[in-house]
Amino acid sequence: MQNQYFHGDKKHYPYFEGWYLKHQIEGKTIAFIPAVHGDENGKWSASLQILLNDGANAGSWYLTWPIEECKIEKNRFWVQLGENIFSEKGISVDIENEELSVHGKIAYSGFQTIRGDIMGFFRFLPFMQCRHGIISMYHSLKGNLNINGKNIIFTNGRGYIETDRGQSFPRDYLWTQCGFGNRNSIMVSAADVPILGRSFRGCICAIHYNMRPYRLGTYYGARIPEYEDGRITLKEGRKLLKVTRLDEHPFKLRAPALGSMERMIKESPVCRVRYEFWVGKKKLFDIISGQASFEQVL
Repeated sequence: MQNQYFHGDKKHYPYFEGWYLKHQIEGKTIAFIPAVHGDENGKWSASLQILLNDGANAGSWYLTWPIEECKIEKNRFWVQLGENIFSEKGISVDIENEELSVHGKIAYSGFQTIRGDIMGFFRFLPFMQCRHGIISMYHSLKGNLNINGKNIIFTNGRGYIETDRGQSFPRDYLWTQCGFGNRNSIMVSAADVPILGRSFRGCICAIHYNMRPYRLGTYYGARIPEYEDGRITLKEGRKLLKVTRLDEHPFKLRAPALGSMERMIKESPVCRVRYEFWVGKKKLFDIISGQASFEQVL
């Protein structure tokens, strides 16, 4: 099979495309970020970043592959890096080096998707540096991973998958995601969007709560009345969302800048975050989760 990319090809660069797969159970979290990237000179490569929060095993790792060892199907979510497979059905991981050992399989079921595209009409705008997508807000897990000699059973855990593509991550941005309760999930992102020599801060948000979806976004008229370090508020009509990071436990990650993975950022794969959501005068939920993910670049 020839290399194929969901939205890009080797004739157009700089370009990157990556997928974020999060797995959680009983205080243990592991996220895999497979990606392909072509820099300004048209040099293509593939990478896998791993974020792990499990006591003494906690850390982040960056692994690379020649582009010839990367295969991606165009019409469904299926990415292969060497012997490692990431797909809508689950993952199969076989990594062994001096720093990290991860082996095992996790199967997915019960994808909770969103209606339409999370970017709205912004996905069509040519000046967008980065386009975000949600593959699954929540799904069930079955299987186990042996990580550095420790077997972790993820059966009955929860998963989340999203994707990004474009040339670069935004100059400054905030992103947070959390699954809570019975199949409830939230994703919030705000970012600097350059346009015609100027910029504005746009936002997107998807919430699944008590089997009902809610959306907020700049393209719906959402405003950002508060944006600070560890804090954001979104207001759209009768909907109001407040997000407050209560602590952080960051690890280093690489981020794309004109297709090159040289930019260094930090993400807390697990930290305490408070989410408050109102519709009109009714407060639908007010939760503090110790299993939230949070990333912000100011």
